[in-house]
Amino acid sequence: METKYLSYFLQICKDKSLSKASKNLYISQQALSSIVRKLEAELQVSLFERSNNGMILTEYGEYFKNQACKIVDTINDTKQKLEALKSGYREILNIGMSFGVMSALPSSFISGFQKLYPHIELQFTEYQDTLCEEAVFNEHESLGFSIAPVNPERFDFHTVIRDKICILVNEKNPLSSKSSVCFEDLKDEQFLILNNNFKLRRIFNENCRKSGFEPHIALETMELILIHNFSKLNKGIGVSVDFIAHDIANVRPIPIEPECPWEVCTITKKGKHLSDAARRFIQYIEQFGCYYPAEET
Repeated sequence: METKYLSYFLQICKDKSLSKASKNLYISQQALSSIVRKLEAELQVSLFERSNNGMILTEYGEYFKNQACKIVDTINDTKQKLEALKSGYREILNIGMSFGVMSALPSSFISGFQKLYPHIELQFTEYQDTLCEEAVFNEHESLGFSIAPVNPERFDFHTVIRDKICILVNEKNPLSSKSSVCFEDLKDEQFLILNNNFKLRRIFNENCRKSGFEPHIALETMELILIHNFSKLNKGIGVSVDFIAHDIANVRPIPIEPECPWEVCTITKKGKHLSDAARRFIQYIEQFGCYYPAEET
């Protein structure tokens, strides 16, 4: 089946007339009628019925029309992208990223997209969680990866990564013998934790308050590596995320019960028209479903 025949077929659907379509396509009505017969013979179905209102699609014709539109759109899009690549065109997509998210994403997420869309250049900027959301909301970034919870009145979002918050306990601390802890176990501890611009801090604080105490903060920072290092020195209880909390010398990552989720969402400003590049990136990431990085450790 020649792809140009699909375009001819769609023109007939639009004009509902062989004579009108033939004029718009600059081919004879006889030639166009012959093309329709070839399509029907190849597909072994009738595509049109003639009526006083012109050429009317059959049930088979309606289905074929939907499929033909997709095929023609794909071919035209592919041709445009190839021409863009030949001319050296590159589209830049600016993406905000909460700290820590890049290490949580499997490398194949980004490299796979770049192979599929080599004309789209991804530029990442890392932010503290709330600042990432502000950058997307103020349209400094086309889209972002931020930490849940996300305000549904400001953003459209989709969860792409799920993990859990854990504590980092030096082997000298009696808590290190536990297989898990509850928040009541932690009320007298000193914590090493991210600052208030991070959702992890807010989630942890809320759970402490539900358990009837305010957490005692020994260190607040925007660097998880400092929390890990101070945990090794037994300067307090570190608060981290499970997938990056393993293999720290002299430190045990211990889960919290009930579980404290740490979830990463793609975010776009609610109501904002997305560029073709942003739309493709969102669709590409979301096709993988939700990823659990702790399962890879």
